[in-house]
Amino acid sequence: MTNAQRLDHVEDELETVKQLLVSTARYAESANRRLDELTLKQDRTQSQLDQIGGKVEQLSDKVDSFVTHTQRLFTRAGSEVEETKARTERLEALMLKLDRNFEEQKSQFQEFKITTGAALERIDRILDYLLRQQGGNPNPPS
Repeated sequence: MTNAQRLDHVEDELETVKQLLVSTARYAESANRRLDELTLKQDRTQSQLDQIGGKVEQLSDKVDSFVTHTQRLFTRAGSEVEETKARTERLEALMLKLDRNFEEQKSQFQEFKITTGAALERIDRILDYLLRQQGGNPNPPS
């Protein structure tokens, strides 16, 4: 695999990580919006309780239903938060792996650069030698 292919591969992996991070951020924002909505619903319900004094039985049934629904949503939100945490941990592990791969490839590229530079210098010296040899020879080879 060439260095360009390796770099392309790393860029592809970084793009994947970027997409995962964007997806995770959207997911977290959605969970936060749902929690905000639940808070607003809970505030409205409390306001209704304060305004309605005579319909305690009906209100009690509504509150019970609301509490059940809220518990389900909080339970679901808690599961989503745990899932988000797990995804974040996987993303962190992937980022560490990508960092290690990048550093390794960078090191390999530096070694390649040094080796290639040395080889080019040697080729240059050989060409100079051959040109000097040819310069001394009145019949250059064809």
